[in-house]
Amino acid sequence: MNPRHAAALALVGWYLLIPPVFSAMGGHPRAFNDLNASLNKWDIWASFESNTTCEKEKDRIRNEAPLRIKFAHEHPDQDRNGNIVAVAEAWQRAECIATDDPRLKEK
Repeated sequence: MNPRHAAALALVGWYLLIPPVFSAMGGHPRAFNDLNASLNKWDIWASFESNTTCEKEKDRIRNEAPLRIKFAHEHPDQDRNGNIVAVAEAWQRAECIATDDPRLKEK
């Protein structure tokens, strides 16, 4: 492998992205849910140095999502405006994307 290519690969990180959803979590309240938004509009849930660690976190939050949906249905008074369900659905769609993926720069 060319040393320049190796250096370029070493600089690539990974984002765990989720679609934009209405949520007061993270201090970014939204007035809409857009589970089908293009990747450049998705929220960065976390950053990772490797795809392997990103995939592990993605699996963890995907496994947690059904429990949150079940909780929301069992305790509707705790779920303001479907917030828990919306976030859980976004987690189900979470994706690990390389930081240099051109889809993140689309206009």
